[in-house]
Formats: sequence, structure tokens, C-alpha cells
Amino acid sequence: MKKMRMAHVAQIEDISPHMRRIVLKGDDLNDFPTGKEGAHFKAIFPQTGEAIPKLGTYPGFKKWMRSYTVRRFDDQSKALTVDFAVNDHEGLATNWAKHAKKGDLLGVAGPGDTKYTDYHAAWHLLVADLTALPAAGAIMEKLPKTAVGTAFIQVPTEGDKQVIAAPEGITINWVINRDLSQKALLQAVENMQWLEGTPAIFIAAESSHMMAVRQYVKTKPGYSKEQTYASGYWKI
Repeated sequence: MKKMRMAHVAQIEDISPHMRRIVLKGDDLNDFPTGKEGAHFKAIFPQTGEAIPKLGTYPGFKKWMRSYTVRRFDDQSKALTVDFAVNDHEGLATNWAKHAKKGDLLGVAGPGDTKYTDYHAAWHLLVADLTALPAAGAIMEKLPKTAVGTAFIQVPTEGDKQVIAAPEGITINWVINRDLSQKALLQAVENMQWLEGTPAIFIAAESSHMMAVRQYVKTKPGYSKEQTYASGYWKI
């Protein structure tokens, strides 16, 4: 298990109807590694009725952990920014984020390594839903200025669009879709113009949607398994 740290909520911002941005600070973050935007860490939540998360490994400890994305880390202020999808479902992490207030404590384990396969690929394809928007956004902001490609990001409403500092050559398409029985992400990718060369591909969404997109891109020219990251972030 990666190093565990204790942090507190320093700032809360509702950046869209379904996304709450929480900035964490604390002395334990003084040695948090830099350059990990887009990587996962384990958020450790307080147990029922408790205010302080229990750090360490003990029977059942994973029940209180969930994977989240390093959206941003400011090495100067030692501030860790984490975006939580909210107001769409219930759950340990969502409920904590929805009711969070300044001073609340959260454990932080990790982070791991970034999963993007090649920041200098011939071109880039990113396919994400709301839960993977923080990772996709962080990746796009780390791409070189000369990068070209396309991103498809599925969100529930027009109000959930975000400003992402992507290179000019990256076209961001917002797929507005509340009905998850519709494979809107797949339809969007099927209708895109496929570029020449081997792309770096990032697909992260609800499991069945991710698998549908992955099956499709496998059939396209230039596809490389080694250049593709695909992950089911959750299941309907």
C-alpha cells in the first residue's frame, strides 16, 4: 500500500451541477509527488459516525477507500485538487463530498502512476464520461502544445461543460446525455473522422460503454493495444 497521508478540506467549489471541486491541504502533503495530474490515488473516508478517517491496513480497511484522480497539485501551496461527481448517485464518496465543509478530514493514499500511454503520439483520442472527466481534463492539460486529436466527454447537462486548457489542436466534443441506456459515446466516436497514424487512446467510462467503444476502436487503422488505456470506472 502506498504512503497514507491525512489532509483537510481547505476549499470547496461547485464547478457544475454534477461536479464539486475540493481542495485538500495539510502538513502530510509536503512530500506529495509532483507531476501526477491524471493519476489515481485512494481517498480514505471516515467510517460511519466518525469524523477522522482511520489510516493504515486492518481487516476491512478497503471498504472505506475509493479511487480518485489527482486533478491538480500545487507544489508551492501543497494544495491537492480533487473533483467529485455529485448529485447523480448515492455512495460513500459522493455523499461525503456532497456534505463536505472546510476542515473536514480525508485520508490520501498514493498516488499511483499516470495511465496515459503516450503524450507524444501521432494523435490523441480521449473518451470519458462524467466520472472520468477529471482524468481526461488533467491528461489534456499535460499534452504538448503541438498535440492534435479529439475528446468526447459525456455529461448529463449543458451546465456540466467545463473549461479545459487543452492544446488548440485538441477538439473537445461534449456529449450531452442523461439516458445511459443510450450508447451516446460510442455513436459519437463512430461518427468521427479517424486520423492517420497510431493514436494514444484513453477510454474511461461506465463499464459497458467503455467496452463498446474499445471494441470499435480495435477495428480502426493504426490501432495499437500498447497505445490504448481502457478502464470501466463504474457499473450501471
